[in-house]
Amino acid sequence: MPAAGEWARTARRLYLLPLAGWVVMAVAGYLPTQSLSGWRGVEAMIVAQAVVVAIVYATLVPAVRRMAKADAQDRFQHALKAGVIRLMLTLLASVAVAFGSPVEPGAFLIWVGTAYVVMINVETLILVYWMKHLERQR
Repeated sequence: MPAAGEWARTARRLYLLPLAGWVVMAVAGYLPTQSLSGWRGVEAMIVAQAVVVAIVYATLVPAVRRMAKADAQDRFQHALKAGVIRLMLTLLASVAVAFGSPVEPGAFLIWVGTAYVVMINVETLILVYWMKHLERQR
């Protein structure tokens, strides 16, 4: 059984992937959003991406920690729970920000959907890698 320090180092490296995904989305989305919606659209894009990435971290970090202490079947359950919680938090936050803040709601909601799809893929890759990593270490 490996030391907890090795697991922690691996987890910290995995925690960088959502930030990398955010950078890629922001760079790829800046010019099209700027040309279609102006600066207000870019602000909405950044806020939407920040909301989704924050929620991903809020669900990913606890799931990774719980998975490190669980058996194989429970790991899968923790990953599924993280996905359900992420969806609910994203829906609640999206409605609150879109209709309760000064961001442009159309661009914000489009970018929430886009960021959510991108981050689901990033988070899935992280969780699958983490599960495989834990299995190799046991």
